[in-house]
Amino acid sequence: MSTGTRIIQYTSFTASDAFINNRSHFTEGLEKLKTVDGHLGSFWGLQAAEEGAKTGYLVTIWESVEHHKKFTASDAFGAAMSSLKPAAAGELTRFQFTGVRGSPIPGLQTAVTEFVIVRPNPGASGDAVTAAANKTGDSFNENGYPAALGKSVQGDGVYIVVIGWPSVAESRATVKKEPFASGIGALSALATLEISHAVLDKHT
Repeated sequence: MSTGTRIIQYTSFTASDAFINNRSHFTEGLEKLKTVDGHLGSFWGLQAAEEGAKTGYLVTIWESVEHHKKFTASDAFGAAMSSLKPAAAGELTRFQFTGVRGSPIPGLQTAVTEFVIVRPNPGASGDAVTAAANKTGDSFNENGYPAALGKSVQGDGVYIVVIGWPSVAESRATVKKEPFASGIGALSALATLEISHAVLDKHT
């Protein structure tokens, strides 16, 4: 996979009852993103039922850092954040990832999207984490599961891996097999992997 300039803006939150029961009430702000320059797609939804369906997600994809900065200074950003506030029962967890390998959009459009937040262990080599994360992502793409990676702009070495699946059950069964199991094992030796699955709607 080639490394590009696209941005993954990832937000997770404890979902409010209103969001869980009818998230269509919160789409107005997202609809406004369609006209923003550099916006490639917005996806939001709820954690898979198999994992409790308690966490909400909002993921937006941008052409570049410059486009995303322009958006955050616009009225559309304020509208999107205002629409999101009632959806969250607590604080928002936000990451911005750049240097994206692969296209995240196919994995976000599948029936189930897996998010893996990769947090390097203390003392782990940044180069080693990068190599292991890239190898793991490549193995999914090479075997028919769309995957993309991005690195946090915060300089903390955190990565995101986005993988598309037909179902949570297939995800859980597949990662126990080769070539996936050994790659995930090597990455797990270097970093903590925070894994979740979500069912997302597309707003673009």
